[in-house]
Amino acid sequence: MSTSQPQRKFKILLVEDDTDTRQLVTMILEKAGHKIQATGHGKAALTLLQHERIDIILLDILMPEIDGISVLESIRQASSAPVIMLTALSDARIMEQCYLLGADDYIVKPFTREKLLDRIERIGRQLPLPSDIHDMPWADKYQLDKERNVLSHAGLSIDLTPNETLMMNKLMENAYLEVTFGDLYEAVWGREELPVRTVHALVENTIRGLQSKLEQDPDNPKILQSTHNGFTFTPE
Repeated sequence: MSTSQPQRKFKILLVEDDTDTRQLVTMILEKAGHKIQATGHGKAALTLLQHERIDIILLDILMPEIDGISVLESIRQASSAPVIMLTALSDARIMEQCYLLGADDYIVKPFTREKLLDRIERIGRQLPLPSDIHDMPWADKYQLDKERNVLSHAGLSIDLTPNETLMMNKLMENAYLEVTFGDLYEAVWGREELPVRTVHALVENTIRGLQSKLEQDPDNPKILQSTHNGFTFTPE
């Protein structure tokens, strides 16, 4: 079994409602060099797939609101991206059902880091060479110059602060998905531990600055919207 990092790096969508598992898998894959977008909700995953190119999908089964099997059915109506089921369910009938619905692989929890990376590498070998990772439907409307701290939007050049640039970059990398306060804080200020109230205040102040520059009505934002645990970037 190969335990080395694959040469190709993939954009992976992780759909997992358990916070600890989501954070662990994200850490493993990011350390291996992959780009991860993670959500705990099937509906959010399906929305993202309408707007972004994803190389590989990691999908839990036991989730609230809409279970992974239903999500898999919907994915196969809209996307040909390989799907690896990540689940605690080892029932052979459920496994067979997933394969019949279009799953490409099935991993039973708990699993090792080596097993996860090996399966992703194996699936990845079957993928065609990627097109431009920035070739998104909304990319022509939002272009971020991280060197100059300038966001081009709808033909306008908007000057940002360095912190706003870092936060906007994190949100754009995870378009249509919730980015938590913790992830936004880390993207801008690093991993220094601060009280939760301070973290939230820093993030909210920076978001308000971005909203004042991007939104037609900053008091009723449409592009940078507040969520339960953070914010989401929804390109217009």
